[in-house]
Amino acid sequence: MAGVLKLQRPSRGNLQSSPLAFDNHAASKPRPRSLNPSSFVPPQPRLLVVGPLTPPPLGGVQHIINMQLRSGLAREFEPHVVDTSKRQLHLVNENPTWKTPLYFARDFSRLVRTLVRVRPDAALIHASSSLSFLRDWVFMVTARLAGAKVICHYHGTLHTRFPSCETRIGRAIGRLLMSAAQRVIVLGPTYQREMGKAWKRDDLVWAPNMADIALFRNMSADTPAPWLARGDRAVLFVGRLSAPKGIYDLFDAIPRVIERHPEVRFVLVGVAESDAMEPMIRAEAERRGITPRITFLGRLEGRDKAVAFVTSQMILVPSWTEAFPLVIPEAMAAGLPVIATAVGAIPDFVKDGEDGFLVAPKASRELADRICRLLDDEDLRRRISERVRARAPREFAIEVGCGKVTEVIKDALGSSATAMPNADLRG
Repeated sequence: MAGVLKLQRPSRGNLQSSPLAFDNHAASKPRPRSLNPSSFVPPQPRLLVVGPLTPPPLGGVQHIINMQLRSGLAREFEPHVVDTSKRQLHLVNENPTWKTPLYFARDFSRLVRTLVRVRPDAALIHASSSLSFLRDWVFMVTARLAGAKVICHYHGTLHTRFPSCETRIGRAIGRLLMSAAQRVIVLGPTYQREMGKAWKRDDLVWAPNMADIALFRNMSADTPAPWLARGDRAVLFVGRLSAPKGIYDLFDAIPRVIERHPEVRFVLVGVAESDAMEPMIRAEAERRGITPRITFLGRLEGRDKAVAFVTSQMILVPSWTEAFPLVIPEAMAAGLPVIATAVGAIPDFVKDGEDGFLVAPKASRELADRICRLLDDEDLRRRISERVRARAPREFAIEVGCGKVTEVIKDALGSSATAMPNADLRG
């Protein structure tokens, strides 16, 4: 049955690189339980994971779910997946359209069928900020009414318009919607504190985004990169090519950097918000005269993306707003200093002057200055590189992040709370 998947658990070998194996038929039959007391093995709790899974393309949440299903989490529980992917590449396709109700009907039907056939003990529902959270709330309520303990893995930010943490009505709506979840996982300690205040919950847990450490560690910085000429020093940007991601702020900074370091090549990995925007972004670079020092690589995954990381000098994250982008753990795994805006949960994980530099949003002069500081001082760049490379496996390895999620699920299963709580709607 398309979109409803029972996953064969990965072996105890290399979990980070083992392929997922899908059994589309096993989801319809709960695992038989032995009746022989002498051979009885306690059954593993059945875990339903709801969120986007199937590529192409792989977005941030898809990467997280794929890593969870390759981790020890898939050994602790019997995982089943309801895939909510739209299989579309550009952001414009993520905004509400006439197809949105059709996608909701499809996903809700998959969810109900799976709840009936699998009877999961717990449901891990991946949710994002925006109007799509209403859909995720319906999923949480439905799973809870079906008897599953509900854990919301929330990938939203503090500054989103919906559900807002900044207005009284927004906080009330957030409390109401989040009351459907017995446990809530957020992306960092700042979110744990501020969202906990906004939703009047003291049980939020944070688990960071993760990186496939081995993917970046098993590749040399001398790996050939066809887009780099001899003597080029690559400065990397990975993300959507759009104004909110800071692409035009980067364009403003590039001439100042090239003036001091003509050997720099800016390597841009990602796509624009739509097919129509793609040529406009490139035309703007051409108009500014910076095209000769820019390489557009489009969307890269797997080894190709890792090559772009390990052959670069640093990574830039000049976004106006962010949650905690996956590119930061990936950059640290590759040993890249991070120059990022001080937004979202980024300051929780990037210490200014130690892991790279934090800059203000839309501050192109400051961005150019920090890029040049790392290019000017190779000893500083190497010290930061060694620091972040050492941090990555301790803080951002797949088993570290998924271990926290596993503990939250176990805690929810051990809780006796079953009734839907009454949300306090006061501001």
